[in-house]
Amino acid sequence: MKAARAAGPSNPGSKEIPVPKDPNCLAGLSFVFTGELSSLSRDEAVELAKRYGGRVVGQPSSKTSYVILGADAGPSKLKAIEKNKLKTLDEDGFLNLIGTRKEKEAIRENAKEMERREKQAAKEAATAGPGPRWAILAVSNRNAGAKPAAANLLWTQRYAPQTLKEICGNKGQVEKLQDWLGSWSSSLQSGFKKPGKSGMNIFRAVMVTGPPGIGKTTSAHLCAKLAGFTPIELNASDARSKKLVENSTNINNTSLDGWMHGGHATNAAGVAITDKSCLIMDEVDGMSAGDRGGVGALCALIKKTRIPIICIANDRGAQKLKPLVNVTFNLSYRRPEPAAIRSRILSIAFKEKMKIPANVIDQLVQGAQSDIRQVLNMLSTWKLSANTMDFDEGKALAKMNEKYSVMTPFGVINKMLGPQMFSPTSRETLGDKIELYFHDPSFVPLFIQENYLKTQPSRVRNMDGPEKTVKHLELMYKAAESLSDGDIVDSLIHGPNQYWSLMPLHAVCSTVRPASFLYGMGAGYGGPNAMSFPQWLGQNSKQNKLSRQLTDVQARMRLRVSGDKHEIRQSYIPSLFPHVVQPLLSQGASAVDDVIDFMDEYFITREDWDTIVELGVGDRLDTLVTKGISTATKTSFTKKYNSRDHPIAFHKAEALGKVPKKLAAAGPAPDLEEAFDVDDEIADEEDEKNDASDDSPENDSLIKAPKAKGKGKAAPAAPKGSRAKGGKKG
Repeated sequence: MKAARAAGPSNPGSKEIPVPKDPNCLAGLSFVFTGELSSLSRDEAVELAKRYGGRVVGQPSSKTSYVILGADAGPSKLKAIEKNKLKTLDEDGFLNLIGTRKEKEAIRENAKEMERREKQAAKEAATAGPGPRWAILAVSNRNAGAKPAAANLLWTQRYAPQTLKEICGNKGQVEKLQDWLGSWSSSLQSGFKKPGKSGMNIFRAVMVTGPPGIGKTTSAHLCAKLAGFTPIELNASDARSKKLVENSTNINNTSLDGWMHGGHATNAAGVAITDKSCLIMDEVDGMSAGDRGGVGALCALIKKTRIPIICIANDRGAQKLKPLVNVTFNLSYRRPEPAAIRSRILSIAFKEKMKIPANVIDQLVQGAQSDIRQVLNMLSTWKLSANTMDFDEGKALAKMNEKYSVMTPFGVINKMLGPQMFSPTSRETLGDKIELYFHDPSFVPLFIQENYLKTQPSRVRNMDGPEKTVKHLELMYKAAESLSDGDIVDSLIHGPNQYWSLMPLHAVCSTVRPASFLYGMGAGYGGPNAMSFPQWLGQNSKQNKLSRQLTDVQARMRLRVSGDKHEIRQSYIPSLFPHVVQPLLSQGASAVDDVIDFMDEYFITREDWDTIVELGVGDRLDTLVTKGISTATKTSFTKKYNSRDHPIAFHKAEALGKVPKKLAAAGPAPDLEEAFDVDDEIADEEDEKNDASDDSPENDSLIKAPKAKGKGKAAPAAPKGSRAKGGKKG
């Protein structure tokens, strides 16, 4: 079984590894390992095959040279062996092959022919002189008088692909990009209404996404050149605000310098204007605060552009790229396989007169996660001190320069509880195991606590009967005790003093030590129990919600009862159940009125009733109660409760905590004996004054008084009626 062989060999180190007659004795052979070997672990056997030039694949096929069989081999691989009639070897045969086989003459001849071709190409390149360099170099040195010598360039620029054949991987995506650029003129004439074979011709821009260092920018430049376009590149080192994007990307916006100096006209970005231009916006997901409005301006430019635009980004799902998703066609680049990069790197190594075996190149490519730029930088640095590199040196160099990638909690838990991490042949140190904890220190302990009982421990694999059961219980006890110690350490870390220096200790107690007891077959290694998400998160959220609801119930019931929140939960709610819930279960809708009257006595609301039901345990569990009450009873209960008036629990502000500011400013409340009665004359006079004031026109919102005029102006004239009366008197 897969987990059994992954747990480690039964007799590690019992067989001696022979000294090969040729350092590349396994060159040209591909191997598949299945089952458990007796003296070598899976990692050791794979590394041994790669060390001597062999290639290791996961599944057998017709091109597989040998299948190395161990105990408990996989049934699917055995069927593939029988179907393809493959050669098989046991562990002894594999070790014998290493000690006796020599590199085939045909492989030697192919290597010599490749070296001869590379030397001839280098000689021709030296005779012809340095050819045209990368477009980005031309843009950055557009004002320079002469280009630097090839020997002074970085390897990433010196050996940048000059043809599409030299691009490693993603051939299909490159062909799509080339076809889109080739059909740009016809798409522009048709108004981008004909999608074409790939469906790309209705878009004015393309979004190329993928990990760094896999050839996105290089392929964009080469495709633009082959299609007859002049590439114009703006990357993260350029200012790309809204104003600058609108100005520098306008092809018709000729700069004054280009006009005055004559010759070829240039645009505002300083790039020569030709009949056909292609805008390459590199690292659009890296637009920072200094590029404010740049993404919006780029979207507006794409909608009306008459030149092709290629946007390049690492992460298409970035939040700032959402406006570009709807106006661009997505081309996703993947990391190329090591086999696709190997020949290109070997060609460069041969040209630089470096002797590096293919298996060492594979180690470097895997360590750099197929980042071609990083591999070239590693080799150029190594060339300064040595011209050769063996397997161990390549592995150390790859380890030194490997990219740090954050693992998900599921990946960490599968690796930590898997059979390989704590096996006798494991090479991981305590620091490596603690490092897995720091991928997500808040979630990894929760995943361990949720899944540490779901493995089949390797420590009890060879036991049987009661002895196995007792040993398994002992391991579970030790793991649970270590988790408890981890909780104590966590309380110190997140307590008032915050001892963050205890995090390595917390990693050991909560993650490493429990996994060391119960590591073994799990879901990631063919086990029956799948690793699950921590249920503590959901239960903790539910507990907080019920605690808040219980606080509200206790605040309303405190006028009738004298218990605190815990006493309400433990004593009163079980006593309330027969009066507010049980009648609805047994009597149905006829008991609704009595239940509501009883709830009003204790100031219990309809929401509090739901809380009481949800806090039930045992035979009063909420799922059983809700199924026992009919839908008609629930509907009648809700309608009658909403249609009636219910008493509201009042409290003085002082009894609930801090006195509100308005009450505090008003001073102490008057005694009840000093309060005015309703029948007092003062209250009647105040009512009459209020009635009179209500009838006055000044308080009528429909009557607007004229605004008072400034000083020095005449008073308003008297009404006409008053003038007439005055005339009669005279």
